[in-house]
Amino acid sequence: MKKTCIPAVCGCIAALLILGIAGVSAARGIGIKAGEGRMHPAIDLDLIYDTNPGYFPSDNTGLASDLMLRIRPGITLSFPSSKVSFELSGKVGYDYYFGIDKERTNDLSTVSGDADMRLGFNPEGQVSFFIEDNFSRTGDPRYTSLAGRFDRTDNEAKAHLQIKPGGGALMFDLAYGFFIDWFDDVGPNSAGMSSYAHRIYFSGKWKFLPKTAVTVDFDSDLRRYPNSSSWGQNVDVNAIRATVGMLGQITPTINLTVKAGYGDSLLPDSYAGKDYRSIIGQAEVTYRSGTTFISAGYARNFQPVVMFVYFGQDKIYVRYRQQLAGKFTITADLGFSWLAYGDAVEASTLAQGTRADGLVAGGLAFNYHIQDWVEVGLAYGVQARFADWTQANNSASVDYNKHIFTFHAGVDY
Repeated sequence: MKKTCIPAVCGCIAALLILGIAGVSAARGIGIKAGEGRMHPAIDLDLIYDTNPGYFPSDNTGLASDLMLRIRPGITLSFPSSKVSFELSGKVGYDYYFGIDKERTNDLSTVSGDADMRLGFNPEGQVSFFIEDNFSRTGDPRYTSLAGRFDRTDNEAKAHLQIKPGGGALMFDLAYGFFIDWFDDVGPNSAGMSSYAHRIYFSGKWKFLPKTAVTVDFDSDLRRYPNSSSWGQNVDVNAIRATVGMLGQITPTINLTVKAGYGDSLLPDSYAGKDYRSIIGQAEVTYRSGTTFISAGYARNFQPVVMFVYFGQDKIYVRYRQQLAGKFTITADLGFSWLAYGDAVEASTLAQGTRADGLVAGGLAFNYHIQDWVEVGLAYGVQARFADWTQANNSASVDYNKHIFTFHAGVDY
């Protein structure tokens, strides 16, 4: 199958959209006793009709809808302890595309899964240390907007120190993570998209009232691209972000989050384009009463990205969750993001004017809990990108839209 590369779009945005479309996972059961801990077997089965599984542009002749069966058996092991705690959870399975519209979409079928591990030393004490790891394997173009299948492995191994002096009124977290986003070498561009990063995290929180706290957050993402591609060499990014803010409960049912700060891409001198240097932040209000949850907000940030070095993101969003009669759950989300890109790495093949995209995504899900740990549900999701921009080498559009209809069944005992 020939794969057509379309320039990159926000990975964290698309990941959130996929989660929103998938609906709400089943509540966990009591599990099976395993020594001092518990083992929780689980399985998710999703039958999905996707009008554009390959993320092809709307005017592409290869555009085709398909039916996909997603199977995710998994297990969680949990050993809580005040001295040494351990939790491991993972799901792995197969995404099978039937090729009902065009047989070529069957090539999108792939093995996918994820796993998380956390080992804690003195987790409930004033000084705690954690070893963490987050792993995923997928063929869905989550970090980059690509047409076709691009299998890749993501993993972040992290060392995390937490200090809670003064009975918990103060809390400091310091962590270092080594991250890889590694694409399978299956085409002229995939290897050049692979990257690794050194990440540093710091956060401080002072709870000066029982339900109100001041926060200071800092993170860095020192992104490196070791391989070149047919369209050039990606530019290393030394991203830093710092914010200060407040988390507070202003009424018994309303919470407010306000953060503001500064972000900088700190690009090397060899890059002829502009750095991202701007105010970043978030403002979110949340209403929670009984079984009703509503949140709305605005966020501004930036991320490293292939081909265009970085993109700045302005996003507005709203989320809703409602439980009914202890058995039914309705969830809905809607968001719009404005993405402003840096200068293309290889202007002769990629640039066709300054690039800025609008990205709309939303989802609606209805779930019925047969038991606390058994659920079935229906979901609908939509994604659409609008860009006044085309690729210079072939004048191809980068716009796309897709509608996703899902029947979900899940067990987490």
